Amino acid sequence: MKKFRFRLQRLLEYRAMAERWAKDAFLQTRADRLAAEAERSRLTAKQAELLRRDWRTLDQRKALEAAIAKLDDLRAQQSAAIAILAQDEEARREDWMAARRELEAMRKLRELALERWETEAGRKEQAELDEWALLRSAA
Repeated sequence: MKKFRFRLQRLLEYRAMAERWAKDAFLQTRADRLAAEAERSRLTAKQAELLRRDWRTLDQRKALEAAIAKLDDLRAQQSAAIAILAQDEEARREDWMAARRELEAMRKLRELALERWETEAGRKEQAELDEWALLRSAA
Protein backbone atom coordinates (compact mmCIF):
# COMPACT_ATOMS: atom_id res chain seq x y z
CA MET A 1 0.00 0.00 0.00
CA LYS A 2 1.29 3.40 -0.95
CA LYS A 3 1.97 5.89 1.80
CA PHE A 4 -0.34 8.93 2.05
CA ARG A 5 1.03 11.95 0.26
CA PHE A 6 -0.77 15.31 0.38
CA ARG A 7 -0.21 16.91 -2.99
CA LEU A 8 -0.42 20.45 -1.54
CA GLN A 9 2.07 19.72 1.26
CA ARG A 10 4.52 22.41 0.17
CA LEU A 11 1.75 24.99 0.08
CA LEU A 12 0.66 23.89 3.56
CA GLU A 13 4.22 24.30 4.85
CA TYR A 14 4.49 27.72 3.23
CA ARG A 15 1.20 28.83 4.78
CA ALA A 16 2.47 27.65 8.17
CA MET A 17 5.63 29.73 7.73
CA ALA A 18 3.60 32.74 6.56
CA GLU A 19 1.38 32.42 9.63
CA ARG A 20 4.46 32.36 11.89
CA TRP A 21 5.90 35.40 10.12
CA ALA A 22 2.62 37.29 10.49
CA LYS A 23 2.43 36.34 14.17
CA ASP A 24 6.02 37.47 14.76
CA ALA A 25 5.33 40.80 13.00
CA PHE A 26 2.25 41.31 15.17
CA LEU A 27 4.14 40.51 18.36
CA GLN A 28 6.97 42.88 17.38
CA THR A 29 4.58 45.77 16.71
CA ARG A 30 2.81 45.04 20.00
CA ALA A 31 6.15 45.12 21.83
CA ASP A 32 7.02 48.42 20.12
CA ARG A 33 3.68 49.94 21.18
CA LEU A 34 4.09 48.73 24.75
CA ALA A 35 7.62 50.16 24.87
CA ALA A 36 6.29 53.52 23.65
CA GLU A 37 3.58 53.45 26.31
CA ALA A 38 6.19 52.65 28.96
CA GLU A 39 8.25 55.61 27.77
CA ARG A 40 5.19 57.88 27.99
CA SER A 41 4.57 56.63 31.54
CA ARG A 42 8.21 57.32 32.40
CA LEU A 43 7.82 60.90 31.13
CA THR A 44 4.66 61.34 33.20
CA ALA A 45 6.42 60.03 36.29
CA LYS A 46 9.36 62.37 35.68
CA GLN A 47 6.96 65.31 35.38
CA ALA A 48 5.25 64.33 38.64
CA GLU A 49 8.64 64.07 40.33
CA LEU A 50 9.58 67.57 39.15
CA LEU A 51 6.30 68.97 40.45
CA ARG A 52 6.83 67.42 43.90
CA ARG A 53 10.14 69.21 44.41
CA ASP A 54 10.34 72.48 46.26
CA TRP A 55 11.10 75.26 43.76
CA ARG A 56 11.72 78.48 45.70
CA THR A 57 13.46 80.94 43.43
CA LEU A 58 12.15 82.53 40.26
CA ASP A 59 14.94 81.01 38.17
CA GLN A 60 14.11 77.57 39.54
CA ARG A 61 10.43 78.06 38.70
CA LYS A 62 11.30 79.23 35.18
CA ALA A 63 13.46 76.12 34.75
CA LEU A 64 10.58 74.01 36.06
CA GLU A 65 8.17 75.60 33.61
CA ALA A 66 10.57 74.98 30.71
CA ALA A 67 11.11 71.37 31.81
CA ILE A 68 7.36 70.77 32.16
CA ALA A 69 6.74 72.25 28.70
CA LYS A 70 9.45 70.04 27.21
CA LEU A 71 8.01 66.96 28.93
CA ASP A 72 4.52 67.86 27.70
CA ASP A 73 5.86 68.09 24.13
CA LEU A 74 7.66 64.77 24.49
CA ARG A 75 4.53 63.12 25.88
CA ALA A 76 2.46 64.51 23.00
CA GLN A 77 5.00 63.09 20.54
CA GLN A 78 4.88 59.75 22.36
CA SER A 79 1.08 59.76 22.22
CA ALA A 80 1.17 60.39 18.47
CA ALA A 81 3.70 57.60 18.03
CA ILE A 82 1.55 55.28 20.14
CA ALA A 83 -1.49 56.02 17.98
CA ILE A 84 0.48 55.14 14.83
CA LEU A 85 1.88 52.00 16.46
CA ALA A 86 -1.62 50.97 17.58
CA GLN A 87 -2.89 51.26 14.01
CA ASP A 88 0.08 49.26 12.75
CA GLU A 89 -0.49 46.68 15.47
CA GLU A 90 -4.13 46.29 14.44
CA ALA A 91 -3.14 45.89 10.78
CA ARG A 92 -0.57 43.24 11.72
CA ARG A 93 -3.15 41.44 13.85
CA GLU A 94 -5.56 41.37 10.93
CA ASP A 95 -2.79 40.04 8.67
CA TRP A 96 -2.03 37.34 11.25
CA MET A 97 -5.69 36.34 11.54
CA ALA A 98 -5.98 36.11 7.73
CA ALA A 99 -2.84 33.95 7.59
CA ARG A 100 -4.28 31.74 10.34
CA ARG A 101 -7.53 31.28 8.43
CA GLU A 102 -5.59 30.33 5.29
CA LEU A 103 -3.49 27.84 7.24
CA GLU A 104 -6.56 26.29 8.87
CA ALA A 105 -8.21 25.94 5.45
CA MET A 106 -5.15 24.08 4.16
CA ARG A 107 -5.10 21.84 7.23
CA LYS A 108 -8.77 20.98 6.69
CA LEU A 109 -8.04 20.15 3.06
CA ARG A 110 -5.25 17.85 4.21
CA GLU A 111 -7.54 16.15 6.71
CA LEU A 112 -10.19 15.62 4.02
CA ALA A 113 -7.60 14.22 1.61
CA LEU A 114 -6.33 11.87 4.33
CA GLU A 115 -9.87 10.70 5.08
CA ARG A 116 -10.49 10.00 1.40
CA TRP A 117 -7.18 8.17 1.11
CA GLU A 118 -7.93 6.05 4.19
CA THR A 119 -11.40 5.21 2.85
CA GLU A 120 -9.99 4.21 -0.52
CA ALA A 121 -7.20 2.22 1.12
CA GLY A 122 -9.79 0.39 3.22
CA ARG A 123 -11.84 -0.43 0.11
CA LYS A 124 -8.79 -1.74 -1.73
CA GLU A 125 -7.75 -3.84 1.25
CA GLN A 126 -11.26 -5.26 1.59
CA ALA A 127 -11.37 -6.05 -2.13
CA GLU A 128 -8.03 -7.88 -1.85
CA LEU A 129 -9.28 -9.83 1.17
CA ASP A 130 -12.49 -10.75 -0.65
CA GLU A 131 -10.50 -11.92 -3.68
CA TRP A 132 -8.17 -13.91 -1.46
CA ALA A 133 -11.13 -15.54 0.29
CA LEU A 134 -12.71 -16.46 -3.03
CA LEU A 135 -9.48 -17.94 -4.32
CA ARG A 136 -8.98 -19.90 -1.12
CA SER A 137 -12.52 -21.29 -1.09
CA ALA A 138 -12.21 -22.33 -4.76
CA ALA A 139 -9.08 -24.32 -4.01
